[in-house]
Formats: sequence, structure tokens, C-alpha cells
Amino acid sequence: MHRRVHAKPRFFRAPALTRSDARAGAIMPTERVFADAHNGMLIVSPRGVVLEANDAFCRATGYLADEVKGRRPGFLRPAAHGTGFHGCLWQSLRTDGVWRGELVKRCKDGSQVTDFVTVGAVRNRVGQTTHYVCVFSDIETLKERQRRLEQLAYFDSLTGLPNRLLLMDRLRQMCAAGRRHGRQLAVCYLDIDGFKAINDNLGHHAGDGVLLEVARRLSREVRSGDTVARLGGDEFVMLFSEPGTVADIQAVLDRIFCSLAALPIGCERRGISASVGITLFPMDDGCTDTLLCHADKAMYQAKRSGRAGYCFFYPLAVGATLPDVTLEYLACP
Repeated sequence: MHRRVHAKPRFFRAPALTRSDARAGAIMPTERVFADAHNGMLIVSPRGVVLEANDAFCRATGYLADEVKGRRPGFLRPAAHGTGFHGCLWQSLRTDGVWRGELVKRCKDGSQVTDFVTVGAVRNRVGQTTHYVCVFSDIETLKERQRRLEQLAYFDSLTGLPNRLLLMDRLRQMCAAGRRHGRQLAVCYLDIDGFKAINDNLGHHAGDGVLLEVARRLSREVRSGDTVARLGGDEFVMLFSEPGTVADIQAVLDRIFCSLAALPIGCERRGISASVGITLFPMDDGCTDTLLCHADKAMYQAKRSGRAGYCFFYPLAVGATLPDVTLEYLACP
């Protein structure tokens, strides 16, 4: 009867770069695990010299294993990480035995890829570090997925403008900055006049085209520090930081009305009009929801007053509610 003898696992032998590096290769990961790993891996000596690079690392970077061995891993690091990066990494390894973090890796062709890297110290029975194992996990796909999720969460899918969620966040930040530094803010609520008829008569495809063009024209007329957002349907909100005087706001709105009036609808050359409601912070010193509500109510007053114009919400007293406000309507030029 034959007895089955289990063979000991094979281990990598470190290249004899120096005597200390050769001694460092006494304990290495098994060849199969190292070679077949999906993540890129490097084996680095205590002196900071690359002993081995697996196939996944070579595929990801474009380097041959022999081009990596004997070099220090710093050649992978672009200048973006700064001069103190390696010092912090080695300090963490000496104190904790491990370092984890994002690393921009420079490939052989000069391209740069962001990886999540784990560097762990491997010690022998007496506590001496024999080598370090570096594992590179590609997170570019994950980051791209995160960017797409953020796009879906914070931006309108049709126009690419900020949606309600991002609008309210920016409005909160602008109000907080206004209270700290005494800055003014104008909240303008815009609704396209007769948009339902465009959808009904020309179809939703034509309606979407109008919304896209309105978004472009609104964005073109505001400053880079201002915000244009789409709440949904045919409703847009503009936030003007430090808008200046009422006359300055009116000048911006007049340019917007002229731009929309020149927007062709289908085969017709007639443009579109809009109704806008405006409230001014800190004259209207409500919370963000209240500011938006007041601008919305002023917009509906503009609708009732004949459309194609704008209406200002003026509180008569601090904390005033609708019965205590003045709604001033002005027709567009």
C-alpha cells in the first residue's frame, strides 16, 4: 500500500541582488497565488528593491518583469504625489506594518492610473521584516461608476444642469456665506410660458429640444459663479450671487427674455416667453425652502399678470408672510 506524501508548497526565491536582499527572499508567497492573482502585485525587499512582479502587474503597467526587478518602486510614482509621499509610506510601515491608500501609478507608456494600494510587511518568527507585499487594485472603473452615480444624483439627465438636490445644497451654502459676509443673493424661479402646447402640438421630442436650448441660453447669460438648475418639467431656477441692484437683475432678465424670444420652435420662427419670480436675500431672510417658495409664488403672480415678465417678492417686514408682501410685476421688453 502506497502512502501519499503531500509536497510542500513552492515558494519564490528572491533574486540575489544583494546578500541582504537574497536573505529577504526566505519567505515568499506561493508561486500559484502570486502568478494567478487578478490584482497586480510586487514583492519588495526591506531595502526597498523590487524582487518580483506578477503577470497582472506587468499587464496593467506595460513593463516586463525584468524591467521592474532591481528597481525601487518610486519609478512608478508621478510627481503629483510630492516629495514627502515615500517618507510617510515607510513611516507607516515601520510603525504599523501596513500602508493603505490611493496611488497614481505611472505606466510604461506614460499614462497614469489610480490604484488602491495595500503594502504589508511580512515578518519571520523573530519579528524581522523579510519582505513587503504590494497589492494594486484598479479603482478607475469604480471611480467612473461613482462619477456616473453622482451625475445621476446631482444633475438633470436631459440638460446636464444641477437638479433640485444640488440646487438646494448650493442655495444653503450661498445663504450661509451671505450671512457670514453680508452678501446678497437673488433667487429667480423661471417657468416657460405655454410649454404644454409645444409638447401637445409638436411632440415630446420637440419639447426636449426646447428645454435643452433654454438650458444653454440661460447658462450663457449668467456669470461663472452663478447657478442655473432645472427642477423638472419646464421649471428652472437661477441663483445670482452678489447680483447688484434691482436694475442689474432686470438687465440680466431682459437679456434672457430677448434670447428666448429668438429661439425658433419647430418650423416656426416665433420664439418663446417665460415668467420669472425673484426674491432677494437677505431682504427675504427665510430658510432655503422658504426662499424657493417665495420665488415660486412671485413667478405665479407674473403668470397671472399676463406672463412674459417678472415679479419681485418684497417682504414688508422681517419674517413676513404672503399677506404682508408686495409683489411687483414688470413685463419683459
